[in-house]
Amino acid sequence: MWTENDDSRDAVPEALEAHVQALRAPVTVRPAWRESVLREIAAARPPHRVRRWSVAPLTAIAAGVTCMVLGAGAAWWVARRVAPAPTVASAPADAAPTLVRFALLAPGAARVALVGDFNRWDPTATPLRASRDGRTWEVRVPLSPGRHVYGFVVDGGLRADPAAPRTADDDFGAPSSVVLVAGSS
Repeated sequence: MWTENDDSRDAVPEALEAHVQALRAPVTVRPAWRESVLREIAAARPPHRVRRWSVAPLTAIAAGVTCMVLGAGAAWWVARRVAPAPTVASAPADAAPTLVRFALLAPGAARVALVGDFNRWDPTATPLRASRDGRTWEVRVPLSPGRHVYGFVVDGGLRADPAAPRTADDDFGAPSSVVLVAGSS
């Protein structure tokens, strides 16, 4: 029996030593049996091979670029063909636009733009200008009377105006805000 203080814990008791030696002894195999097993293995049909697709790396890159170009072209085509929805059906056709000030507190931002249904959500159409302190960004936009949905693009990311009401349902998961412009009387 071993104890915790026993330094010879790796030693095998004498009763087991004979069994350990028997297990360590090489197993003798008849040469004829070994040869017959090896012949059967060699004669066996190889398993059914699964066909795998393989594509050269340059072909895969070319296919990916082609898909990107086709997708971007289709998105551009759809964006240019879709007419903007009318903002308010009851607004008179001859209603004069109202100059609306949009401002956003975005310290440390490099670029800020205003996007909305009034500029077809184009992030290059209405850039904001930074104030002297560089914290507040501002632009004034003439808008027709009615309800307009908009958002800010800050360094490439879309965000809602924290100072305005949010839309009831975000379009395609993107945050957006609402501004109501009254008609001039």
